Amino acid sequence: MVDVTAKEERPRTRGHRRRWFSLALTCLVLAGCGGSGDATPSGTLTGKVTLNGQPFSEGQVSVYSPERGIGASAPLDAQGQFTIGERLPAGTYGVAVVPPPEPPPQDENPASAPPVTSNIPQKYRDHQTSGITVEIKEGKNELEIQMTP
Repeated sequence: MVDVTAKEERPRTRGHRRRWFSLALTCLVLAGCGGSGDATPSGTLTGKVTLNGQPFSEGQVSVYSPERGIGASAPLDAQGQFTIGERLPAGTYGVAVVPPPEPPPQDENPASAPPVTSNIPQKYRDHQTSGITVEIKEGKNELEIQMTP
């Protein structure tokens, strides 16, 4: 009789393990399908910059949200276009067009590097003075920046 009892409990133990394994696997799958849990809407930003109606290709576009303390930037291409690919939380951002970063010196004498000059009108170089804002919404957002001297 002892052998019969042992045989009866063994299948029950295997079934019990299988149920626990299935339950644990289901929980892991469901937890993985939930995403990061961050329900904050966010979006990307693309656009074009012109100066006097012509594509402007020097520098980069910078956006900043003082309420959130976050920002991002992207370089301008030869056609004056930019793409901020990182997702920005939805909200209002100030916009600036800033000169390109200075290249590192080519030798030990930093004074030998030519200074970076820019044709960006001064008012557009700061988020607070440019007068340009963009409202980032969920998904893709576009912005046309038409600078004048």
